[in-house]
Amino acid sequence: AAAGGGVLFASGWLVWIDGVAAAANDYGFGTPGADWVPGILQTVALLMVNAITWSAMADGGFDDSVAQKVKAWVFVSFVFAFSGLIASTYILVRESNSPTAPGSHDSAVRGLLQNLLIFGSSLLFRAGRLSDGD
Repeated sequence: AAAGGGVLFASGWLVWIDGVAAAANDYGFGTPGADWVPGILQTVALLMVNAITWSAMADGGFDDSVAQKVKAWVFVSFVFAFSGLIASTYILVRESNSPTAPGSHDSAVRGLLQNLLIFGSSLLFRAGRLSDGD
């Protein structure tokens, strides 16, 4: 699971960086800085969701303050992840309706693909750590 998650994560960033480089080289389109934000949010979410253990979430109930903090941490990490997915979808729709430059649509498609790959990587990393020795 760790190897598969690593491949998905690396593929996501490779697809994005290749798209940015191709847009700059082929069309002279400089990708705006805001278009990088969804991938960064998705990467932060991957780090956040995998920083805690399943046993920390399972210990105690709602009366236990540590368990509540861990659940809040996981909630915030998924907010980051879904924010990245929503933002990359918004960028793709924006570029589909009114392209800012030639090649900007291709870059937006790659941005969505990057976010999907990193989100899948995050879930695969998390699912691979289901044992107690995580």
